[in-house]
Amino acid sequence: MKNKKLQISALALALAFTFVGCGKKENTENSTSNKTSVESKVNDKENAKDNLSSDKSSMDSNDQSVDDLMQKQNDILQKHDKQWQVAFSKADKSKIAGEPDVSYDAYLLDLVEKSKDELSKEDYDLLKKDVEEIGKIEKIINKKKGIDEQFNKGKKKESASTKELKLFPEFKSKDFDGNEVTKEIFKDKKLTLVNFWFNGCAPCVGEIPRLQKLNDEIEKMGGQVIGINTEAKAGDEEIIKEAKKILKKQGATYKNISLDPDSELGKYAEQIMSYPTSVLVDSDGNIVGDPIVGAIDKKDTYNKVKTMIEKIIKDEI
Repeated sequence: MKNKKLQISALALALAFTFVGCGKKENTENSTSNKTSVESKVNDKENAKDNLSSDKSSMDSNDQSVDDLMQKQNDILQKHDKQWQVAFSKADKSKIAGEPDVSYDAYLLDLVEKSKDELSKEDYDLLKKDVEEIGKIEKIINKKKGIDEQFNKGKKKESASTKELKLFPEFKSKDFDGNEVTKEIFKDKKLTLVNFWFNGCAPCVGEIPRLQKLNDEIEKMGGQVIGINTEAKAGDEEIIKEAKKILKKQGATYKNISLDPDSELGKYAEQIMSYPTSVLVDSDGNIVGDPIVGAIDKKDTYNKVKTMIEKIIKDEI
């Protein structure tokens, strides 16, 4: 299992920033115009007069929910996506697995410094300003979550999580056909790819056909794909109905479930920064490696994920 984590961690980081992803979810009225909706939100943020570095903005941020604050962080990254792609390409994949956690802004600043020679002075200063703004928001998020202030300073936090297996959160929900679903769904499969998505996320919707293809291919080997629509709260028939329309239009038949926001799984999903995000879960309910962040609709990315899953199922790594 240790080797699996090392391999998956490297893959996860390699994929993490080679995509155009969504930030935290927001409700949309028409999923048939998902891409337009997502893009318009980004444009709205770009044109907004709100300045995160101002005192007024800091006060406003203190009054916002964790979800809204995370969305602000993602909007900052999306605004200068081209420049951030240069920085993210400098991530050291060999040191990700098992590394102690540092604060989000400290991690981003390290990438910016590593990419300094490949950025113009203007872009370098731009990204440093982004990191500063993201750091301010991160402090507010951590205070809201009750995280120790030392974490905000980028210091190492002691945790046994790097030595122990991480269990997929407990949950009791229903699939889109009304059938009850729990963690028992992992029991009869060697490996499950759990895909977190929501209706208004264009990249999420765009990768659905690939996920269906992946499900069909790994099913023969004892694997499966399961979708968790984080926008489809348990009992929200309107959102679930819309999600079912999207899945049908994309030709998907793999199981999708709704989410109880108050469950352990709901709390886990709240931490997801970008969509789509997928995690691999073994038959014992253990999370294998790190999350796969980003869509797998591109052929090259899809093949990398598929090959990794096949190797895990065959227990070759």
